[in-house]
Amino acid sequence: MSRVLTVLAHGDSDGVASAALVVAALGRRYGTVDVRFTHPVGLLSDFREFARGDVVIVDIALSEAHATAIAREFSRYPFNITYIDHHPPPVGLSLKELNVELVRPKDGEDVSSSELTYRKYSGLLHPDYDRVALYGAIGDYADQSPWVKEALERWDKRQVYFEAGILVQGLEGSRGMHDFKRHIVEHLSRNRRPSQLSELLVRALIQAVNNEELHAWVEKNVKVVGRVAYVINPPGSISVAATYAKGVTRSPVGIAVEERGNTYVMSLRANSKEINLDRVLREVTPHLGGSGGGHPSAAGARIPKHQFMKLIQVLNERLGWVGGED
Repeated sequence: MSRVLTVLAHGDSDGVASAALVVAALGRRYGTVDVRFTHPVGLLSDFREFARGDVVIVDIALSEAHATAIAREFSRYPFNITYIDHHPPPVGLSLKELNVELVRPKDGEDVSSSELTYRKYSGLLHPDYDRVALYGAIGDYADQSPWVKEALERWDKRQVYFEAGILVQGLEGSRGMHDFKRHIVEHLSRNRRPSQLSELLVRALIQAVNNEELHAWVEKNVKVVGRVAYVINPPGSISVAATYAKGVTRSPVGIAVEERGNTYVMSLRANSKEINLDRVLREVTPHLGGSGGGHPSAAGARIPKHQFMKLIQVLNERLGWVGGED
């Protein structure tokens, strides 16, 4: 029986670039390589459903709600698991309890999962694959590390950022299209540029137009409570809408919400000098019946709809706003 490799990846540019590097480095060692896209809340169920043979997990944060169950699931799994991620660890669980091969940032490092993946497998990759890792790092706002700066010296920086922009915008315009994202992973795993994939390029151009329309919509519909700006059900990317909500109101925190039944799925953006979104969401959302986390200035959360204003209240408290004038 041929060997099987399962890659579980986040569906953004960092996750897609990381998955492509894994496929490029390890693909020839396996008869079957299955790439699946997941997220922190869905990792446990997706691991149970899709994991076959050796598993590499890239760019998926562990949520507090499922961390203990995931650790148990990993401990029972009969094949090798490699877990590559740059998100802060979950509160209340030591990552050593996962009983997997961990690839994590060193203390004090602010790096992308794609940079970590390239470091891990660089001995199996042509040096030019550093370009794929750069796409992921740029797309995840992790482009200030010493490795990124050194790697950019090998390329025309303008061209790399252009290609990274196409990947980011094209993926935003491909939400939920997992088969197409797998095609992008295959494309990048051959070290082909994003601009060489015509459908991705077209989707990026369409997304650029949509983002301009989204900006105008946010300007008309954004609401501000204290030092937090938010929009609900924007007609486009919630991550982009959260950035626009913060920007057009000059607020420290912007939130964009997608309503799914009785649940609010949201993206948050912040000025990291004023608040650490990852820390706040990991501490607070479990008490609100949800989950959340990510990075200090860019994070996501899911909470019951009726708890939304409570979350905004907590964010304002952490920002030092107690009512009245800012």
